[in-house]
Amino acid sequence: MDQEIVKIKDVLLVAIVSWIGALLEWFDFYIYAILAKIIANLYFPSYDPLASLLAAFSALAIGFLFRPLGALLFGKIGDQFGRKIAFLTVIIMMIIGTIGIGILPTYATIGVLASIGIFLLRAIQGLALGGGYGAAITYLGEFAPDDKRGLITGFLFTTPAFGMALAGNIASLLQNHFGIEAFNTYGWRWCFIIAGVFVFIVAIFVQLFYKETPVFVALKHIRRVTSAPIKELFTTKYYFYLFLLAWIGVIGAHGPIWYTNQLYVKYYMEHYGISVGDSGKILAYATYAAIWTYLFFGWLSDKIGRKIILVLGIYGNAILFPFNFWVMKNYINPPDYNMLFLLTFLGTFFNGIGYSGAMSALLLELFPARIRTTAVGFTYNMGYGITGGLTPFIITLLYKFTNNLYLSIILWSTVVPMIMGSFYLIKGWETKGTRVWEELSVKKFLKPILIVSSVTSVGEVIKKMYMEGQRFAIVEVGTYLGIVEERKILKSLAQGITVNDPVRKIAIEVDAVTEDARIIDAVVLLDKFGVEAIPVINKLGKIIGAVESRIIFNEVALLSAGVKKAFTERIRCSEIMKTPPIIIEEEAKLLEAIKVVAEKNIGFLPVVKKDTNKIVGIISEKDLIEILCYNEITLERPIKEYMVKEIITVKPESSVKETLEKIINNNIRHIPVEKNGEVVGIISVKDLLKIL
Repeated sequence: MDQEIVKIKDVLLVAIVSWIGALLEWFDFYIYAILAKIIANLYFPSYDPLASLLAAFSALAIGFLFRPLGALLFGKIGDQFGRKIAFLTVIIMMIIGTIGIGILPTYATIGVLASIGIFLLRAIQGLALGGGYGAAITYLGEFAPDDKRGLITGFLFTTPAFGMALAGNIASLLQNHFGIEAFNTYGWRWCFIIAGVFVFIVAIFVQLFYKETPVFVALKHIRRVTSAPIKELFTTKYYFYLFLLAWIGVIGAHGPIWYTNQLYVKYYMEHYGISVGDSGKILAYATYAAIWTYLFFGWLSDKIGRKIILVLGIYGNAILFPFNFWVMKNYINPPDYNMLFLLTFLGTFFNGIGYSGAMSALLLELFPARIRTTAVGFTYNMGYGITGGLTPFIITLLYKFTNNLYLSIILWSTVVPMIMGSFYLIKGWETKGTRVWEELSVKKFLKPILIVSSVTSVGEVIKKMYMEGQRFAIVEVGTYLGIVEERKILKSLAQGITVNDPVRKIAIEVDAVTEDARIIDAVVLLDKFGVEAIPVINKLGKIIGAVESRIIFNEVALLSAGVKKAFTERIRCSEIMKTPPIIIEEEAKLLEAIKVVAEKNIGFLPVVKKDTNKIVGIISEKDLIEILCYNEITLERPIKEYMVKEIITVKPESSVKETLEKIINNNIRHIPVEKNGEVVGIISVKDLLKIL
C-alpha cells in the first residue's frame, strides 16, 4: 500500500470553512482596534486625550496578551480531544466577548465597572482568538499536501488582513449611515452586534461541516494522543528550542512589522490630520490590493523554500519603514490620497511576504503532530500577541517620552525586528519538504523481522523464531508475501500440519506497506488480514522489516502511564477480569493445550489440579512454541512436565494499579486472578488497555 496522495479538491471544503471561521474571528477582534478612540472616550474618560487613548490601547493589548494563554488552553484541548472541539469552543467564546462589548453600558452609566468590563471582554476575545487561530492553522495544514502547504495555508493567512479591512469598511458604512455624532454615541455598537451574529452563523456551519483532521484521527487510533502537550512543549529541550527559534526569530520579529503596517499606519495618518473614515478607507483598499501576496509568497515558498521568503519579509519591511513614514508625512497636509494609498500599499505588500503561507508552513513543519496545535498556537500568539499586539501601546508610550512619533515607530518597528530576526537568520534552517505525517510514517515504527523461504519447514521456522526472539516470520518467494505467527503455527499443528511440512502451507498471504506510507495505512492492513504484523518494503520493493500492532498501539507506554493514574488505584480486579476462566488440567497432553489455545483463540492457560480450580502452573502460547523447538519433545507428554510453576497472581480485591505493576515488572501479558488458591478469572493486557 502506497502513501495516500492528498488532492486540492479534497481540502476545498476544509479551506472554506477554516477561512470563514478565522476571518470572522479576526473581524470580531479588530472591530475594537478600529473603534479604539471612540471606546476611549466612552469607557476611559480623561482630561488628557493621550492618557485616554493609552487606556484604550491597554485594553487592546489585554486582548493580545491573553492570546498566548488561549493558545495553551485550547491547544491542549486540540491536541488531546481534537481540533474541531477546540475551534468550535473558541468561536462560541468570541461571540460572547464581541456581543458583550456591543451591549456593555458606558462609564457614564455604571462608572468604573464599564472599564473593568471592557478589560474582561477583551480578555475573553484574546483567549478565543489565541486558541482558535492556532487550531485553524493546524487544521488546514494537516489536510494540505506537502508540496502545496505554503499556498493552501497562505489562503488562511489572508484572514487577519481581510478581517481588519472588513472591520474598517463596516465601521465606515455604519458611520455614514448614522452620522458621525450618532455613530460615536450608539451606532458603533452595531459593529460588534453584527460581528457576533455573523460568527454565530459560522459556528453552526463549523458544527455541520468541520471534519476532524486525518493526522489527529491517526494519533487517536494508534494511542499517541498526548494528555500533556503543554508540559511536553516546555520540558522537552528540543521542542522548547524550536519554540524559541520560531517565536523570537520569525513570528516575534515580524509582529511589530505587521501591526505597524496594518494598524499603526492608520493612527499615524490620523495623527497628522487625516480623518478616521479616510484613513480606514486607505488602509482597507491597500490591504485588499495586496491580499494576493499572502498566497503568492506561500506558493513561492513551496518552490524555493521558506527561509528566503521569511527573511525578506522581515528585513525588507523593517528597512522600508524609515523611508515610508518619512515620505508619508509630507503627503498628509494637504492630503494626497493617491500617494498615501501607494505608500500604505507598499507596506501591506511587504506584509504579504513575511506573513504568507511560508510562515504557517514553517510552524507546521517545525513541530510534531502530538503537540502541534499547542505549539503552533502558542508560538504564533507569543509573536503576534506580545511583540506584535503591543505595537500600538509601545509606539504611543515611546511617543509620550520622545515626543517624536516617527522616531518611536523606527525604534520599535525597524530596530527591534532586525535584532530579533538575526536569531532565525543565523540559526534557522530550511523546512520545505518536511512531512507533517513524519512521526506517523511507517518507518518510525519499523522493526527487524525474520524472513524465511516458503520451502522452509514449520519446525525450522519455529526454531529460528525462538532463537531470534521473534513472534512472527515473513515468508517470501518471488513477489509472494506471507506471514506466520505463533498462534497460527499452533492452530495449524492442532489441525494436523506437522513440523516437517513447508511453511507455505500455513502462511497468511498479506500485502506489504511502503516505508514512507502513513502508519494508519498499516493499521488498515492489520485489520484487513487479521494479523499482528505487516511487512514493510522500500522503494525498490525489498522487505526491510515489519510493523507490529503492539508497537503501533503503544502498549508498553500506555501501561506504564496507567500506573501513575489515580483511578487505577480505585478499580478492583473483580470489575474487569474475564470469567469463567478457560483452564486446563495438569494431566492433559501438550497437544490438548495447543488445541485449546487454537480453538479459543487465546494465548494463556492456567493449569489446575484435576477436578479442582487449584492453580499449580501456567502455560502460554510462547511456552508452547519454545517447547516445540526441542526435537525429542512429543505432544503426548502431560502439561505438568513443562508448565511454568512460578505463578504470578492477583486477588479479586487487588487494584488495577497493582496488576499493571506486576505485568510490567514481570514482562507478561496475562495474569490469573486467584482466591484461596483457586483461579476465578483472567486479566490480559487488552483488558487493561480498554480502561486506560
